[in-house]
Amino acid sequence: MISRPIFQKIRAQRLLLEYDDDRSGTFDPLKDIPEDKVVVLGLVTTKSPRRESREELTMRINEASQFVPLERLAVSPQCGFSSSIIGNRLSEDDQKHKLKTLVEVAQLFWDRG
Repeated sequence: MISRPIFQKIRAQRLLLEYDDDRSGTFDPLKDIPEDKVVVLGLVTTKSPRRESREELTMRINEASQFVPLERLAVSPQCGFSSSIIGNRLSEDDQKHKLKTLVEVAQLFWDRG
């Protein structure tokens, strides 16, 4: 698997990985992440107005945590909301909803307050 040599040689502390669609594949490559790295899972698409649910994101984070402990995981959109010159077909309301859902899910997993 190509993930092992790539992840072992990267000198970054955080790896931002896009997992927002089926094309992204499985979380299997995460087993090759070195213990000194944090994985930011780009689970929310910025390419379409499809609204991910809290349940869907929770399930995906739980799947990823089979390979990397929760203490070394984080979540984010898979890219910026205007990642191309023409932008993406999302309304401001879509974007707010996606970010609100991300915050709610992140609080479920990592809110220490």
